Amino acid sequence: MHLYEKQELMALMTDYSKEAAALFAGFAERHRLSYTVEKDAPIEVMWEFPQQAALKFPITLGLQNGDELNFGVLDFWSGFFPFERSIAIFERALDAWVAGEARIVHVALGGRALQLLDDGIWKTIYRANCLLPVPRKPKKTVSNQPQSHLS
Repeated sequence: MHLYEKQELMALMTDYSKEAAALFAGFAERHRLSYTVEKDAPIEVMWEFPQQAALKFPITLGLQNGDELNFGVLDFWSGFFPFERSIAIFERALDAWVAGEARIVHVALGGRALQLLDDGIWKTIYRANCLLPVPRKPKKTVSNQPQSHLS
């Protein structure tokens, strides 16, 4: 690809940095969370939420590549895109995490899955490095609940 073509492609991409910052601020405000905005982050927007009363583990929220929302906790990192089609489920996942209605499932061979509790059933909304199916009764999970376990 020539430099001119790359510049044209970049001009077509929308940067949702302001919208992501507003989304993260709304999340922090709703749940009364403290955070740090990482100004020198290697991505467009990065907010760090330390462990605190409403968070069992520190979490990271980010925006990269202009329209990819990121949620990270411990060794899990997700990328939801494009922004406009992902914002609702991403925001729902964040609120569910704080409420203890979301979990990270450890899948064999290093895979991870983000699940939300929906009418008493865990539903997978994101998979990372999952070569095998997500187990129905996982042995290892991470959540914002006290009974969450790590191994």
